[in-house]
Amino acid sequence: MRKVAALIALLAAPAAAQETPVSPAEFLNLAAGNTLTFVMAGSGDLVGIERFLSRERSIWTRADGTCAYGEITTDDAQVCFLYDDDPLRLHCWLPFEADGSTFVRSTANAEVQRIAEVGQSLLGCEGEPMS
Repeated sequence: MRKVAALIALLAAPAAAQETPVSPAEFLNLAAGNTLTFVMAGSGDLVGIERFLSRERSIWTRADGTCAYGEITTDDAQVCFLYDDDPLRLHCWLPFEADGSTFVRSTANAEVQRIAEVGQSLLGCEGEPMS
């Protein structure tokens, strides 16, 4: 009976989303010149907003409103950020698409964030370029 119940539960469960890798170049094509809002994939809680000044520079605003300037690099399938307020820690992400949305997965702890919005807004950080 347990086997039958397990089989029914398995068949009733929604199929896992098919993940399609996004190359760093494709990700930066989306990001460069835009402001991206990142939320936790599961809960939808705001993680932060990042304005991509170029393919090499960004401004990250955390949910608490603090800002950091970042240098962007790529390494194989990863997009990596080195922030001025945390210069000893490289933050690397693997971008992918699933269910019509773009996500990033941390290479440090497998945390997944979804890009909830792509826009053009300024962040209001000190010293932020206006264009």
